[in-house]
Amino acid sequence: MPFVHQPEYIPGIPAATITTPTNNTRVENSVFVKGTAQNIGGGQYWLWLVLYDYNANRHYPQDGPVAVSSNGQWEMTTSFGSSGRYDITALAADQNANDNLLLYQAASESSGDYPGLPALPSGCITLASVTVSRT
Repeated sequence: MPFVHQPEYIPGIPAATITTPTNNTRVENSVFVKGTAQNIGGGQYWLWLVLYDYNANRHYPQDGPVAVSSNGQWEMTTSFGSSGRYDITALAADQNANDNLLLYQAASESSGDYPGLPALPSGCITLASVTVSRT
């Protein structure tokens, strides 16, 4: 039986894609992001979307964690603060990273201030990323 290599999916290892928007797309102040994910959930990894603002040099976690349907599909609206270049990144966050992202989210919602993070918490695994420009 021949071995079939499928690098996008390895059993037990988290994986994700971002299908919309595509790389080098121009976006408005908010955009609907869609993708797929495998091996996310079950208390081991949570899926998060994070915007990286090249102008501010900060990471902005979006409302999360992202719900992944039983068929592996997910979607979420992301919001951009100002014009410029951004990376939209799908991350697998372990328990520690998920807790830290939830704390950031709760503090930001409580204060009404979203300062962004200078770095991602340890325990985050980058799964997919696209670069977009906010007009």
